[in-house]
Amino acid sequence: MARGDQWVSTKGSRRSYSGRNSTMLFRRLLVAVLVLILILGLVSIVQLVRGVPNPTYTPSLASSSTIPGTPPTVAWPSKAEAAAEIMGVGLLGQHGTIHETEIASVAKMTTALLTLKAHPISLGESGPKLTITNADYQIYLNDKNAGDSVGAIKPGEVLSEEQLLELLLIPSADNVATMLAQWDAGSVSRFVTEMNSYAQSLGLHHTHYGDPSGVTPSTLSTPSDQLKIEAQFMANPVLANIASMPQVTLPVCGTVYNVNYVLGHDNIVGAKTGSILTGNFAMATQIKLGQSQLLGLGTILDVGGVQPLTNALNDGKAMAKSLQSIPRQETVLRKGQVVGYLDVPGARPDPVVAAETVTEIGWPGLSESFTPTLVKSVYGLPAGAKVGTATLTVGEQLKIVPLKVANAVAHPSIVWRLTHF
Repeated sequence: MARGDQWVSTKGSRRSYSGRNSTMLFRRLLVAVLVLILILGLVSIVQLVRGVPNPTYTPSLASSSTIPGTPPTVAWPSKAEAAAEIMGVGLLGQHGTIHETEIASVAKMTTALLTLKAHPISLGESGPKLTITNADYQIYLNDKNAGDSVGAIKPGEVLSEEQLLELLLIPSADNVATMLAQWDAGSVSRFVTEMNSYAQSLGLHHTHYGDPSGVTPSTLSTPSDQLKIEAQFMANPVLANIASMPQVTLPVCGTVYNVNYVLGHDNIVGAKTGSILTGNFAMATQIKLGQSQLLGLGTILDVGGVQPLTNALNDGKAMAKSLQSIPRQETVLRKGQVVGYLDVPGARPDPVVAAETVTEIGWPGLSESFTPTLVKSVYGLPAGAKVGTATLTVGEQLKIVPLKVANAVAHPSIVWRLTHF
């Protein structure tokens, strides 16, 4: 070091440099905190402004079930196949070895239905009039000579549609089935095609018609298929009325009696018999339940024995008697019953309850279904407010039931909204 040079203290300079660093660090920390506060503020605003998810619904009632208890006992035939239902309520079941079998004159229910479909008349109306031709008379003679069930007619006789249906269904006239087929479709073959198309339209995949009277062996069906035909038949007031008549008097054939001679026994009011080698009976019986009138239906096919038709009719009587005590009023849903829960974010589950009691006709073992549909927006609903509806079915019966929330449905809290992304 030169002689004139001197040491200069840098202690103050270090203090000055350190102070500047601290100031800069503080400023940076302050900016970071402000930025963080800004970010948190923006996130909070976004969280508070954006929509919250709707509550999820958890059902507590099964979507499908059956009425609890021991299913009722139907008096099924011992040596035949059969099916039974309470019309408009539900199927009671099937019995026996189910297979396609000859149904004979039970087929005339379909002939009558298609006749009225093409030429509708109301109860009390006689409908169009037809004049018996020589060809019609020849059909009558041929069927009579063959030993078929017939209704006596003669050329020139004038019969109304209603009278022809009476001849078809009460004495079960095969010749009249042919007449109606030709009148309706122009030929028997075209009418038979219509019969089979009608069966397919009802989903009757085990039914085949070979003729309009049921006399041919190719006219086959099953009890459950014919049960659906019988329901259509008995739902028609004109046909149900004719089927309930024990006798009718007509110009040429005079007074003829219903082949279904068990009419009136065990409230039997119809519907159609059929017999060639075996006996068949589509049975309908009235059932009183409180102030309601129900209709029990049973189809019994392929009954054997020395007197197959008599056996089939007796089987029908036993079945009709057993059906009288089966339907009853069943409470399937009670007002206030919990059917599910709303899982509200950040809160305890809120019960959803039925707004009314539902009582329908049924019996133990009858199927039920419950399908709820809730409104889209439920937040802010007060306690007891309607929150949706449920479609409730009991057998074939359908009921729309209002649903309500047991408690008020509050919006999720601010804390929940800020802490759930």
